[in-house]
Amino acid sequence: MTTTVTAAEPQAPAPGVALASPQLELAAATSRPKLSWAPPAGYANYPVKKVTATTSMTTISGRGGDVLVKLPTDRAVGPITITDCRNAVLIGGSIKALPSAKVGGHDQRAIYVRNCTGTVHIEGVYINGAVSGAQTDGIAANAPRAVLQIQNVRVNGLRGTSTGNHADVFQPWGGLREYRIDRLTGSSNFQGLHVFENTGPIGRGTIRNTNIVGTNDGTVDKGGYYIWTDCNDDYPLALEGVYVSPRPGRPFGQSVWPSVTHKQCPSKVANGVATWPRDSSITGSVRQGRPSSGDFVPSGSVGATYTSPGYR
Repeated sequence: MTTTVTAAEPQAPAPGVALASPQLELAAATSRPKLSWAPPAGYANYPVKKVTATTSMTTISGRGGDVLVKLPTDRAVGPITITDCRNAVLIGGSIKALPSAKVGGHDQRAIYVRNCTGTVHIEGVYINGAVSGAQTDGIAANAPRAVLQIQNVRVNGLRGTSTGNHADVFQPWGGLREYRIDRLTGSSNFQGLHVFENTGPIGRGTIRNTNIVGTNDGTVDKGGYYIWTDCNDDYPLALEGVYVSPRPGRPFGQSVWPSVTHKQCPSKVANGVATWPRDSSITGSVRQGRPSSGDFVPSGSVGATYTSPGYR
């Protein structure tokens, strides 16, 4: 079952640009690090669409315009699809996976961004995949003209299989003009950051302050690569403060792709740090384990009562 919410009478100001120091109506928590990218300017005046469905997927259509998506402050909702928008902003709230692998005939995705053309800003959201019978991706995108910003998001307990849903924490499978990630924590028994160019082009990617944890939850069926790029990807990918904690018992060098045994552009692992010296499109590295100070997005720090720390 799906619920469709259409943005009414979208306004048409100049396309929003992620500015460095916007004025925010949300209370800023000064004790937490400020985030790298702000929402589009003027987002507080976008048409508001409230999501209420807890046992079905909700589709939010921007009808070619801008939309401000609001989730409840007292409960988690089911998966959402944001589609046909220019700019979209979602700050705070909780999403709980449905107890199935598919929803509406397609692989379940807690948040799916499709056919948007401006900036889509997702911040402060908690995604709970630890539901009996659930197989879901965390955040997926098919929007080759859009910039997707993911900040202060925690994706917990995803479960997948090789023949079912692959349970990626993040996958821009259909392409993006750019993706920007700052402060993302995710856990999955199958895959993590699946960021190679698949069926759509990717213009640029930045992943910073991100840690992915491999688990043995549920049925473990292959998988186990928690960042996945490709030797043939042409887009520049910057990795800054990225950590992967492998599934228990799995070597770190076989938890990143290309792995240490890849024939074309193998990763090089030294002192728990993976780099790709033969792939000039990748700058930075991936470290084994978790950050010394704990998860970048700690349990309980995001969700229904989230307030933004502001932006640099």
